[in-house]
Amino acid sequence: MGFIRQQSILILLIISCCNSFSQTWVDSLDNYTRKKFLPASKYIWSWQHASILYSTKHLYYSADETQKSTYLNYIKKAMDRTVWYANGKSPNAVASGLGMALLAKELREEKYVDKSLDIYEQYLQIRRTGNGGVSHLKNHDELWDDTIFMIGQFLLGMYETTQDEKYLSELIQQIDIHKSRLQDNETKLWVHGWDEDGKGHCTVCGDKNWANQTTHQSAEFWGRGNGWIVVTLSDILRTIPKSSTHYSKTVDYLTEMIQKVIVLQDEKTGHW
Repeated sequence: MGFIRQQSILILLIISCCNSFSQTWVDSLDNYTRKKFLPASKYIWSWQHASILYSTKHLYYSADETQKSTYLNYIKKAMDRTVWYANGKSPNAVASGLGMALLAKELREEKYVDKSLDIYEQYLQIRRTGNGGVSHLKNHDELWDDTIFMIGQFLLGMYETTQDEKYLSELIQQIDIHKSRLQDNETKLWVHGWDEDGKGHCTVCGDKNWANQTTHQSAEFWGRGNGWIVVTLSDILRTIPKSSTHYSKTVDYLTEMIQKVIVLQDEKTGHW
């Protein structure tokens, strides 16, 4: 995993999860991220940078009124810089769309609304597996656990912006489809990938030649990938009303994924 990828994921997790531990320390990390590590003027339409955008979105929602403009301006500048080539042609590209959806909701400006709708229409054209799952790869039919976060944050943002159930329903359907192919029956965690033809075409996975000839699954329980799923399920529950037909099922999905995490940790290292 490259340096930029490591740093962006670390910052995502720390800023999103640890805000209650030390406001001063988190503020320092936040300032470093926006001003030094990834100023908005250097934003690239990528999933790595989208992880920073995701953190900034949550900081925007949790900030007091005097600080909200700081985060909204960062997101606006990042999206204005990339609006000319922003797209939804792959799951990793869809990820940054969460910024456009947020601006469409908060500012209601036509260019953000139109771009968000364009990203969704392009998303609908992404390659699908036989069971309707969004393929993570352009030229092969594979389901990856990280796809749920990449498309999920945008779809959830579009639901927040429009209150149109079609975005939420699409997200839940993709979770169901991916879960049916990726979840391990015993641990309830998700393996990294499933390949429709059983060959495995991922060239960057840690588990080389991974497609099991019977299950078509990889053998790898990828910690970060499972983290993507847990984050997305948690965000769904923070967003939708408890009266939603999707609420109780999402609670069940989240519960079954995390209930065995402590048991599965290595006693000496604390790792899985």
